[in-house]
Parts: sequence; structure tokens; C-alpha cells
Amino acid sequence: MNKEELIILLFSIAVVLLSIGLIMVAVAYIKLKKQRRSGSDYAEDVKIKKGVRYSVDDSVFADGKEHVRLTENDFVLKRGEKYTVERGGELKPGVYTALKSQDSVDEFKVRVAGYVRSYRHGDKIVLHAGDEIEATSSDVILS
Repeated sequence: MNKEELIILLFSIAVVLLSIGLIMVAVAYIKLKKQRRSGSDYAEDVKIKKGVRYSVDDSVFADGKEHVRLTENDFVLKRGEKYTVERGGELKPGVYTALKSQDSVDEFKVRVAGYVRSYRHGDKIVLHAGDEIEATSSDVILS
């Protein structure tokens, strides 16, 4: 084996080892990303793609009765506080289901982008990046 063949062989081995290392890093990154998305950081039936929240299951009624369960990624709008919708922020753009936080309240008012509207338990609210939202009559759960 002459000098040129030895250099080519060593270079080939280095390229193979580097390729294997890159593949291992990519696989570990993908596993970590999936684990983080499906882990406890997000609600059970929510997918987040490019900073936007998408609901998988939006059932608010179960067996004919109102069904509310506050999960970790649900957002509670406190009455009188303004929140800004931001990609990657705490309140992400997307479609939310508005849920009442008190049994005694049948209808509640929410200001979205400057307009106040009445909502009932289970109504949909579409939020865009940059919108300001405020619960005006009582606390509201966005699921």
C-alpha cells in the first residue's frame, strides 16, 4: 500500500465517522424535540407547529353535560387584565375554546382586538399574532 492509497483510506474512514456522528446528533435532536412536544409542557390534545397552537380534540360536552378540565397548557384570562398574543409566547395564536370558569355564569364578555363580544361555554375564539385579549365580565379559560 503506497502513500496515496493510505491517505485516501484514512480520509474515507474520517468521512464515514463524521457522517455517523452527524446522524447520531440528528436522531438525538429529533427524539428530544418529540419528547418536549409530547411531554408535560403541553396539554394533552394540543399540537404546536411553528409557534401556533392547534387543538386535536375540542369536545366541551361529554355525555350531554358540560365537561371542563383545566390542563397545564390551558390559559386563564383574569378579569380586567390585558394579554398579548405572540408566536412562541405564553398565549399563542390559534383557535381556542372559551370555557366559563364559574358555574353561575352563563355568558361572559371578552374583548379581542378592541371589540367586545359575548361568548357562551364552548364557543370558539380565533386569536392572531399581535391581538390583545381581555376578559371583561369574569375569568375565562381558553382551552
